[in-house]
Amino acid sequence: MDPLIIYLLKANVVISILFLFYLLVLKNDKSFWQNRFYLLSSLLLALFLPLLPAMRFSNLGGIPRQITTANPLNSLYTTFGDPQMGSMRVNTHVTTHVNAAHAAINQGFIFPSLMQTLVGVYILVSLVLLVRLAIKLLKLGILIKKTDKQLTAGIYYCASDGTAPFSFFNYLVINKQLFDEGELRQIISHEKVHIQQWHSVDILFAELAHTLLWVNPLMVYLKRCIKLNHEYIADSEVINSGVDKKDYQLSILHGSFKLRADHLTNLYGSSKVKTRIKMMNLKKSPNASAYKYVFVLLLVAASYFLIDPPGASALQNSVAEKSTTYATGPLKAFVGLYKTPDKSAFIRLTEVNKGLVLKQLWDGREFPLKQKSELEFTMADGAPFKFTKDKDGNVPQLLAFGHDIWLRANNSDLKEVQLSKQQLKALEGIYHLAANKRAYVQVIAKQNKLIAKQLWDGKEIAMSAQSDVSFLVSAPYFKMVKFTKNDKGIATKFMASNKKDWNKVDSYHPADQIKLPPQTLKKFEGYYELKDRKGQFLQITAADGGLVLKQLWDNRQVDFTATSSLVFSAKENPEFTLEFTADNAGRITQVLAFGQDVWLRNDNYHAPVEIKLAAQDLKELEGKYEFRERKGQFLQISATDSGLVLKQLWDSQQFDFAATSPLAFFSKKQPGFTLQFTADSAGHITQVLAFGQDVWDKVN
Repeated sequence: MDPLIIYLLKANVVISILFLFYLLVLKNDKSFWQNRFYLLSSLLLALFLPLLPAMRFSNLGGIPRQITTANPLNSLYTTFGDPQMGSMRVNTHVTTHVNAAHAAINQGFIFPSLMQTLVGVYILVSLVLLVRLAIKLLKLGILIKKTDKQLTAGIYYCASDGTAPFSFFNYLVINKQLFDEGELRQIISHEKVHIQQWHSVDILFAELAHTLLWVNPLMVYLKRCIKLNHEYIADSEVINSGVDKKDYQLSILHGSFKLRADHLTNLYGSSKVKTRIKMMNLKKSPNASAYKYVFVLLLVAASYFLIDPPGASALQNSVAEKSTTYATGPLKAFVGLYKTPDKSAFIRLTEVNKGLVLKQLWDGREFPLKQKSELEFTMADGAPFKFTKDKDGNVPQLLAFGHDIWLRANNSDLKEVQLSKQQLKALEGIYHLAANKRAYVQVIAKQNKLIAKQLWDGKEIAMSAQSDVSFLVSAPYFKMVKFTKNDKGIATKFMASNKKDWNKVDSYHPADQIKLPPQTLKKFEGYYELKDRKGQFLQITAADGGLVLKQLWDNRQVDFTATSSLVFSAKENPEFTLEFTADNAGRITQVLAFGQDVWLRNDNYHAPVEIKLAAQDLKELEGKYEFRERKGQFLQISATDSGLVLKQLWDSQQFDFAATSPLAFFSKKQPGFTLQFTADSAGHITQVLAFGQDVWDKVN
């Protein structure tokens, strides 16, 4: 049977079980918030529970890096031969274990062509429903756009004559002429609840789920229940705010006779007025429904075992039991050299103390791998590595972090191909990086070798031939350079691994370095803050007829020379340019680095001032924190006598921090490396913000 049909059958079974429980047990309960969570969770479980056997929980990207690579210029300070590598990301499908229950269904099916037809029809209906939903959203957007709007406290009040009061996200559409002042206040209070609690998100999510699970008739009723529960919540909030219950009930009864609105919106006078009034008058018994939610976990577990029978679990258990054997078994099949598909980077796996060690050949760093199953390994931080074996037991490739493909390589891949003098001569010449006045490289053939000479500093870099047009530049790791030839076999340009083209030119025209007087250079001095990352500062000072840029987060300095009155270029790297902007009075207001990063002039910078905190205050900040954007990547923060110590669990590197306030800290060695903690209403620490942008959630 088609995997999609199997998935849809399972999803519909789960949503049917969970929603029927809601109708029988929870529907008339006044625990509106819990019911909202239950209904949305039911949809999520229906969509994702059938995928559980194949789910992967690690979401790390690339070879582990230290947290300090959040430096916005870190990846840009490169010359032609400096280390600069991004991980190769190629989408792939990994072959997984076939569930025994699925295999049994496959064996009993006779007409695969009919199944393919059913799948096609199902997908077609889903697409039609999706298009219909998009059209409704478009019509709703047009309706709102045509109204007169007034923005107050984050809510757009839209005046309309042709519809009943409704809200959609932060738009509240209402005809104020149809209601008296008291009704108007109640309507606005009601719709504010919908807006502030993001009920429109629930409705859209339910609509999207319906496009996938449209074959289930319960989905239509489930969508109605979600909207009706929204009304219960809004009604409850309005009444709890002090509004007279009887007046409010008369108001919604009056609203039910107005014009109708789109079903995608939160409609004030909904058709279920009788049910809403009944629910308002129903008394809530304290803790009466608490026991009902205890059964939910049992219900979820029962749903899982129903769609994935114990037979499948037993199969998985047998694999898990074998993992201890694999962990001590031979690892020779995995040992060897691996390369990216374009041969721009290499890693080597070796067996050390009955375990695998991964070595990055571009920087020499090593990482131990722990075996989880026959073909699965992880790094210390949980990053997954999955090998593929062919029918002969050979390992042709490795999938790292769930998306990076590394192909099995031979030592010959690292060996240089011998080219003839004629082939080398065809590549010689001067190459220029477009839009950069100083970036020239001269490619020279020397003693049957190809050399790239950086004309801005005279540095020569050896190029190892992989073919007559592809070369690895070893400085100190492997970067691919690919030449393009014309129809005569002569090179016209090359592309480096950073995807930038260097075009062949007739001659070298070095940029004129102009000398600016000291008083002119002085106007560039000051502090500059990164526009997209508050708290990240540069300091620029005048020195030796040029400028010196100092990164205040790591105190690194870069020297610059002027190429025009407002443009400067780094002495060691012509790609690193500074383009200043001045206002009408001639005062410098900002600088553009690398042609893309905007740094705003901000002379209000003050170096962080250390304060001393009590030991108990520091203890409350201790704990383990997980990177929100990369699940499975952790920090450990510990208190010391003088401050905090942050340890990166993926490489054990540590940083000392001093306090500037009870919740704010800075690195003593890298002042730009800041930590800002957040506490909840009870004073418990919930997260920490690193570098002013990276969120790390506290975990148990």
